[in-house]
Amino acid sequence: MSRTKRPDNRYELATCAWKGHVLVGADAAEVTPDDAILVRDSDGVRWCRCLRCDAWLPMAVPEEAAEERVTPREQIELPARGPVLRDRYVLRLIALDRAVHVVVLSVLALVLFTFARHDAALHRDYNTIMNDLSGGDPGAVQIRGILGYLRKAFDYSPRRLITLGLVVTAYAALEATEMVGLWFNKRWAEYLTLVATAALVPLEIYEISLKVSVFKVVTLAINVAIVVYLLYAKRLFGLRGGHEAEQERRRALGGWEAVERATPPAPTMAQY
Repeated sequence: MSRTKRPDNRYELATCAWKGHVLVGADAAEVTPDDAILVRDSDGVRWCRCLRCDAWLPMAVPEEAAEERVTPREQIELPARGPVLRDRYVLRLIALDRAVHVVVLSVLALVLFTFARHDAALHRDYNTIMNDLSGGDPGAVQIRGILGYLRKAFDYSPRRLITLGLVVTAYAALEATEMVGLWFNKRWAEYLTLVATAALVPLEIYEISLKVSVFKVVTLAINVAIVVYLLYAKRLFGLRGGHEAEQERRRALGGWEAVERATPPAPTMAQY
């Protein structure tokens, strides 16, 4: 059985299904041949083009128009489309990854501050729990998992825990900044994410050299993929032409040139 080919504009179709089509000229009183790239009238039906997914939607010609003419092209802000829209999805996927980091780091910082503030009481409760589990002989129980991590936390002084909590909070703030910037497709966020992620790669390689785990390997693979994607696809630090080449790519693949290339032949004058 042959596999069904995925449509080339699947990102546009998914976005339109979620946010709706981007139509121009549906309420115009007059449609001319010069507007054929955006909207066309044929046999009493007005065909409006979605500027994102290129679908042509049939609509009734309005009896009472809201505008005299179709909005001029220079006054229309095109929605993201093509590879530009795909890049936006990838950046938002990275932003979601950063959102997970922010939640985990925030919880960790809260735990560290809590331990620093109630160190003595928590340590006493911990010892009580361990004594109950071991029947009065702490050496009888092999401490692993969460209890093992809690035991290590008591090895630090409250001041050290506060210092660690502040460091974790600062890193959570950095990840939150990356998250917001990437979600809104900011160029500075791409640079910030690249530098912050690349700085962690050597540390992650070192951690794997000490002890290999699936989590460490997956984390390293994700971060390396992010670094390669930002460097190569987004042309950071002058790679592949840098910012100017990226802007030209956006215009060619997501601007009016792309819209014109995807426009079907205009109907003859008799159809207007």
